[in-house]
Amino acid sequence: MQESFCECSKFPKPCLIKLQVLVKKNNGSVDKKLIKKAFYLAKEAHKGQFRASKKPYFSHPFETAVILAKMGLGSPVVAAGLLHDVLEDTLIKKSDLYKEFGNEVCSLVEGVTKLDIFTNKNRNQGSLKNLHNLLFATTKDPRVILIKLADKFHNLKTLQYLSAKNRERIAEEALEIYVPITRKIGMEAFAVELEDLAFCHASPEIFERLNARLNPLRAKKEKEINLMIAILRKKLPKAAFYKREKSVYGVFTKMKNTCKTLEEINDIVNLKILFKKNPECYSALGIVHSLFPPLPNKVKDFIGAPKPNLYSVLQTTVFGPKKRPVKIRIATHKMNAINRNGVIVYKKLSGKKMSKYLKQNLSKLGFLLATSGSETNFITVLKGDFLTRPIYVFTSNGILIELPNKSTVLDFAFTTEKNLAFHLLKAKVNSKNVKFSKRLRSGNIIELFFSQKLHVKKSWLKDMHNFMSKEVLRKYFKSNK
Repeated sequence: MQESFCECSKFPKPCLIKLQVLVKKNNGSVDKKLIKKAFYLAKEAHKGQFRASKKPYFSHPFETAVILAKMGLGSPVVAAGLLHDVLEDTLIKKSDLYKEFGNEVCSLVEGVTKLDIFTNKNRNQGSLKNLHNLLFATTKDPRVILIKLADKFHNLKTLQYLSAKNRERIAEEALEIYVPITRKIGMEAFAVELEDLAFCHASPEIFERLNARLNPLRAKKEKEINLMIAILRKKLPKAAFYKREKSVYGVFTKMKNTCKTLEEINDIVNLKILFKKNPECYSALGIVHSLFPPLPNKVKDFIGAPKPNLYSVLQTTVFGPKKRPVKIRIATHKMNAINRNGVIVYKKLSGKKMSKYLKQNLSKLGFLLATSGSETNFITVLKGDFLTRPIYVFTSNGILIELPNKSTVLDFAFTTEKNLAFHLLKAKVNSKNVKFSKRLRSGNIIELFFSQKLHVKKSWLKDMHNFMSKEVLRKYFKSNK
């Protein structure tokens, strides 16, 4: 996403018109009067205020609104983006906002507004409280977090004007909190942009060194993929082919998590093949494998069994023309749009108001906010249970279940069978008997066996990793003292 087209403080009318056009283009409809009213109210409210870059402050809410418009969000959200700082940083009151814009826009602005401006002494505590309240507002209306993400994105683009200490703090917060939240709602494309923007400020030396080493490797990989595309295009004339680079931060985290060298990372550039219909994807997989031998155990079908976060694709890794591994994703255009933009396009493409996955996540987030206790404990639970990269396992009936990383058999039992879990007698993972403390891995198939007798023990708590499942067990022991 590029910086906006013109200086909105000097040329307000052309900027307003272009913003309205953007909303119409990407959303399909636009309320010009609403956006115009929000534009001029925010511009006047922020008059005389300047950012660290010396630009008029209004440039920030305007750019935030532009990002929201490019996402394809509607007029009320774009208007809230223009107004998102007026309650905190200007003399505008909530009652004024409500009178001018009504409940919908006012609630969105209030949801994304910080509670207070904290001193350095209690900055960390205040930031946690702000985050807690922001996420609480998100459980009521998911559009709140989209405004915050757009706000965060533009702030990251202008971090160079802040001190090194502040740049690092803001960038690390983005990597630890906002990038995982972005992925949690299925916005992969936005997450990739956000994480590299943050990483170059959080660890500038590592970013520069790694990016410099990646460039020649990417060029080499792209040449091989171009050869593959030339071969595949003859066999798959209806396919659309795209190359996708892994982000610098994505490469960095993969190296760290797998202990691989840069040269051992196979997917610094991968191939995406898109079709109109599902059956074409499966036919294409067979053709790909007939031309390029697949690596063992690298074929995954997320079309037949989509991930809970809406991710649907066929994945395979094959030996390319140069006999080096190449990762390939095969999907429909519709699947690809949802994989990249998640909740933003889900309603538009599926006709459904909200995915079951998002409802479950909002419910889970609400539970964590209500039961985690202090702000310090809240952030630990949030990172460990909600924002961690999940694992995906199967019930014995083939239902795909998302769990926090490091979850055990007991976590699985108290997530999938809250009532029967107290009667758990034994468990099998991939048809083998296992202890209840067994840590699960993606792809595991778990079978649970229960009896009529209670088998629950307090010692089970030490074999559980998931806060929510632990909380179910803790409540049981509290009520059965």
